[in-house]
Amino acid sequence: MKKAMFLPIVVAALMLGCESAKQSTSNAEGENGLFHQATTHQLSTREYRVDPPDEIVIKAPKIAELDGVRQKVRPDGKISLNMVGEVYVVGMTPSEISALLKKLVTKFYEEPEIKVEVIANSKFYYVFGQGVARQGRYAYTGQDTVITALAEAGLGEAAWPQQVRVSRPAKENSPSERATAVVDFKRIFQTGDLAQNYLLEEGDIIEIPPSPLAAWDMKTRRILGPLTGTAGAVSAGQAVAQPGGGRVSQ
Repeated sequence: MKKAMFLPIVVAALMLGCESAKQSTSNAEGENGLFHQATTHQLSTREYRVDPPDEIVIKAPKIAELDGVRQKVRPDGKISLNMVGEVYVVGMTPSEISALLKKLVTKFYEEPEIKVEVIANSKFYYVFGQGVARQGRYAYTGQDTVITALAEAGLGEAAWPQQVRVSRPAKENSPSERATAVVDFKRIFQTGDLAQNYLLEEGDIIEIPPSPLAAWDMKTRRILGPLTGTAGAVSAGQAVAQPGGGRVSQ
């Protein structure tokens, strides 16, 4: 009798707690939306710009004083190097820093060969949710997209690929409000339609919720587990990932 009375309560609780499909916010997609498709042209012209506390490494095979030198960008935006002293690098791309260093050492070397790489980034995007294989923060490289982010993080068995939610927090001193685009990754994968393969920006947050079936299963285990003697809550979330590689070089 008690079991018969308890069953409707359990069903009602599960139905109320199920994950529901969401829609993009009005300011997220479309011609005037904050999210823009990652075209080949945009990806080829977009470069990472250095900020504190990024760490760079200089490769100059014929200049012993500089080759292999690692420098962390200081809060004042500068790095200190032998031969050339302090150099202001904030807001510059790796290729721009390379060109500047070449110019500074021309008084000592003819046609110097210098390459700068970012080896530790100060900027990140984030991937979370019960449908993520490796959730956590990932290094932002300036050329990250929805597809590359999901390739890094991976979709777990519980994922709801039609409901990938990409949120962009409102920027400080900006009139723009927080925007969330609901991306149908299943459509991207099955049809090759890249209209929703958006360029990511620093601080973007990607959430992959569990599918309705996976959410139902997890909630059932949580509610019925103590009654049946099964294990408690079963999490579909996996280990937190370390920041992605994201090496940027020019």
